Amino acid sequence: MNDIFEFAKQMELEGKANYLEHMEKVQSPGMKRILKMLADEEDNHYQIFDAMQKDQDVELKPIDLKEVKNVFQEMKDSGVGLTTEGDEVAFYEKAKEVEIKSEELYRKKAAELEDENMKAKVIAIAEEEHRHALLMQDLIDFVNQPEQWVEDAEFNHMDEY
Repeated sequence: MNDIFEFAKQMELEGKANYLEHMEKVQSPGMKRILKMLADEEDNHYQIFDAMQKDQDVELKPIDLKEVKNVFQEMKDSGVGLTTEGDEVAFYEKAKEVEIKSEELYRKKAAELEDENMKAKVIAIAEEEHRHALLMQDLIDFVNQPEQWVEDAEFNHMDEY
């Protein structure tokens, strides 16, 4: 059981480092804020897995979606940082893939658990990873077509979070 938690904690540390590293490369203050939120989420997940490993009670504090929506709207309104810089879209695509794989892994591990309380906590983390994957898709759509993304609900996954 501890191997699951050690592996999960390592994944969360790597995710946090990846978001923070990319945060330093982007120019848009809004994108920096979103990447910082995601890095903080990975840190939160690390803390949750650490507490679960120690058989302590944990509380999942999901990303504030209202704040994310506000950041997107601010970026659209300001027109600052709406162009892709180098491999920005490729980064978001890769991050989305990692979030999807994390979700799948956590769901698989949850299915193997017998303790219903622990299973529910791992599934909750899987749900968070799913939300992160949707956010990555929103970032991709926003960077590619900011005007359309904000105005066209078809491109906005925020309600699915």
